[in-house]
Amino acid sequence: MTSFRIGLLGAGAVGALHVTAAAGADSYEIAAICDVRREAAEVLAGPGVAVHTDHRRMIAEAGLDAVIVTTPHALHAQQVVDAARAGLHVLVEKPMATTVEDCSRMIEACEEAGTLLAVAHVIHFDPVAREARRLIASGEFGAPLLIAHRRSAHYDRDSRPAWFFDAVLAGGGIVLNVGTHGLDRIQWFGGGEIQRVSSVVRGREGMDVETDSLALVELANGVAASVVLTSRGVPYVDETDVVMPEVTLRVSAADGLLLLRDGAVTTLVPASPEHLRSAFRTQLDGFVAVATGRAGEHVGGAYGRSVVSAALAVYEAADRGHPVDVPRQAVTP
Repeated sequence: MTSFRIGLLGAGAVGALHVTAAAGADSYEIAAICDVRREAAEVLAGPGVAVHTDHRRMIAEAGLDAVIVTTPHALHAQQVVDAARAGLHVLVEKPMATTVEDCSRMIEACEEAGTLLAVAHVIHFDPVAREARRLIASGEFGAPLLIAHRRSAHYDRDSRPAWFFDAVLAGGGIVLNVGTHGLDRIQWFGGGEIQRVSSVVRGREGMDVETDSLALVELANGVAASVVLTSRGVPYVDETDVVMPEVTLRVSAADGLLLLRDGAVTTLVPASPEHLRSAFRTQLDGFVAVATGRAGEHVGGAYGRSVVSAALAVYEAADRGHPVDVPRQAVTP
């Protein structure tokens, strides 16, 4: 029998991934779904799953142990605070908030309530990325020298829900939404926090959020990295190169984990469509384990805040036209 009841806030595409990941779990279940669009929540809700349109009412009435927050970015902070005050554990999607101050408010609310705050940086649970991280941490190929991340994403008006183009609700465009994946990888693979950023961001006429960006970042340990985000005409690409003294490791959505050495390419872990579901399930298993006092893995709030801080520095550096320092968040990725 399942004993750990989870409520889902937000019935969009990412919410659906969490529902799929939870299917068949022995020790937990999605017991309620909330969305201001009742019909969207009803589509995701299975038999016996309560549907709500107000998150406070769901928190009060559904008999929950935890919530997963997948709503528009600017709504995360208050919803997490409300859940924490009700004694619920929280798994919140990335970016965890749209300001560093809101990130801190979320962390403090969960600390005061004695509840778990986990941030859904799901790449930490992906089999390809985990093996890359293991190899990097082993020192087998030496320490990272450079990291290069490239990612394309659709940012045409009809490519995603309208709130993604609302600068207030989304908190930004491709940098805060998509670029946080790359900034996370750079910190995680590079073994340190981003401490300095220089950048350029570009938008499109008639849009309130940016759609393309180039950033150069430096980690506190001296590792340098680049992030290229583009939305214009490029076939889908999502890859990160970790350059070490004699080899390069490439984490690629299309190809898996590749070892590049002496002009030859060796596939260490092939890509698989199953990896995404596996990552969401492993992330959810770890969250529930930690929330119930068992051994498990999760990405904490302080780390999630460090990624948001780095993303906001990309905007600041672009606005100022010169490099900026990123406030330290006192967290080791």
